[in-house]
Amino acid sequence: MIRRGFIRLCLVSTLVISACASAMALDFDTGNHRKTMIQLVAATYDSARGRETSLGVYDAIAASGDPLYIAPLIDTAYFARNATLSQRVLDALNRLTGEEHGWREYFEWAGRNDIALPPYYDEFKGQLLATFVDPEFQRFFQPGVLQTATINMVEPVWGGVVVDGIPSLVNATQISPSDARDEGYQFVDFCRDDDCSYPADDELVFGVSLDGDSRAYPLRLLNWHEMFNDVIGSAPVYDRPDGEQVCNFRAPTPFSALGRSGDDWVMISGRSAACPREGWMAADDIEWSDAAATWEEVRERLPDTDAGEDSLADGIEGRVPGRPVMLAYCTLCGAGVLYDVTIPSLSYTDLAGDVVQLGDTVLEFGSSGLLMRSNKLMYDRNTDTVWNAITGTPAFGPLAASGLALDVLPVVVTDWASWLEQHPDTSVLSLNTGFRRNYSNGAAYSDYFNSSDLMFPSWQQDTAMIENKDMVFALRLQGQAKAYPLESIIPERIINDRVGSTDLVIVADATPERDFFEPGGAVVRAYESRGMIFSAGADAKTLLSDDGRSWTLTEAALISEDGETLPRVGGHLAFWFGWFGFYPDTEVYGA
Repeated sequence: MIRRGFIRLCLVSTLVISACASAMALDFDTGNHRKTMIQLVAATYDSARGRETSLGVYDAIAASGDPLYIAPLIDTAYFARNATLSQRVLDALNRLTGEEHGWREYFEWAGRNDIALPPYYDEFKGQLLATFVDPEFQRFFQPGVLQTATINMVEPVWGGVVVDGIPSLVNATQISPSDARDEGYQFVDFCRDDDCSYPADDELVFGVSLDGDSRAYPLRLLNWHEMFNDVIGSAPVYDRPDGEQVCNFRAPTPFSALGRSGDDWVMISGRSAACPREGWMAADDIEWSDAAATWEEVRERLPDTDAGEDSLADGIEGRVPGRPVMLAYCTLCGAGVLYDVTIPSLSYTDLAGDVVQLGDTVLEFGSSGLLMRSNKLMYDRNTDTVWNAITGTPAFGPLAASGLALDVLPVVVTDWASWLEQHPDTSVLSLNTGFRRNYSNGAAYSDYFNSSDLMFPSWQQDTAMIENKDMVFALRLQGQAKAYPLESIIPERIINDRVGSTDLVIVADATPERDFFEPGGAVVRAYESRGMIFSAGADAKTLLSDDGRSWTLTEAALISEDGETLPRVGGHLAFWFGWFGFYPDTEVYGA
């Protein structure tokens, strides 16, 4: 009998995987799932690399008749790239299932049938991915995550990149539209058909406007990064204390406080879109980098310029407070979902059973390198929990049993010219992201976006009414999901409807046609209507309610002529298959 300690060594170290294979080669005890799965990884690894090895473990598993080995076999089939090994894996699967499929079909079959998993399957899956792809995958598959997972863990599949191989953006630089135009001609490698405009008038951007701060994130950049973590918010900067406003300084860029004017004004120096290097800001608008510092303490350290004191050469660091957000952009399912990532009083029970208290927490997200039903699985860097990008809920890991669900915030996909016209004070993501990528329009995923084919398995599909890659506007409220096909709502433009217990008015305007497609097609905004029925107003920016009032459309709300507001509701676009894959009970507008 091989000792438990040796088995754990084989699970933890990819360097000794071949040694494990040799030591266990003649000992196939399929009643011991953990040991047998180690042998499975070892045999698959050696065979896939052309090494001479025994494949008897596959025969032993097939002869066992144990259906708990179906999931590990499907996982190993993904990496069985030579014909002999692939056939051996499929033969074993055929015997255990009574079916006869290829790997992709088996993967979809397993999801559709919610197959049972063996003990230690979490360790096995982490070891398999660590051995073939990246040791970092083991962070997500610690022993015990299987017990609290909210999904069937056979479904996560490697998406073709290492952990963070698609790098998320974290507080990436925002610049002014005029600086963006200059950047376009500075980074000439990103010109398309001799057009160096950045952004080009007709290119699509994610438009975000919260708390008076508007920002644009072009899809041509986000196609490479699939996620941004940012802080939205701004504060006015003045040319002098109580003077004329010159710009808005945006969160979370730090600046230096160099001096003060009395008790209420601070001289700052820093870089923010469309702002001069130096200006004045109200003390109440600043949070200090030393979280424990109070304004009273900082004030004592700042020279009072009104009293003739010289400003500091090296200032005290501060920043504008704002709202932390994250956009999870699943390119494969065409969905960019904006989430609020502040979790008050976060605590969880770890795998050892100990309660971990994190307090008020801002989650920061990265790309796990995994997919589920062709949907992005992301992870938070605070706890290494893996999350579903389209549902905003934990899939497996430390927070899986927490019951958390991220709140969805409003975002639009629109063309740059329209966004800039409506938001002349907007900033835009700089091309200088710190990463080397081809940020030309249409450079990333163009073939996929412009094809009807899916790249990865997604077993939960329904094309009876809507094709897989048709775009829908998606909402979920009070536990009810609803999809609005763009081809249905664009001609209507104004839709009065209800989702869950919330009465809504939805406004949809088509974006300009281009010579290639990216996930978009319409600017769609949803607002609470409180039972009122809306129709078109005097222009594109106004609506009329059935009580005769005129309402102005803004990013935050509908605002009536007498000052009443109807708040915006968070929703997003998606390919139909991406939405249906996780919301099969969704209602469909017009169905």
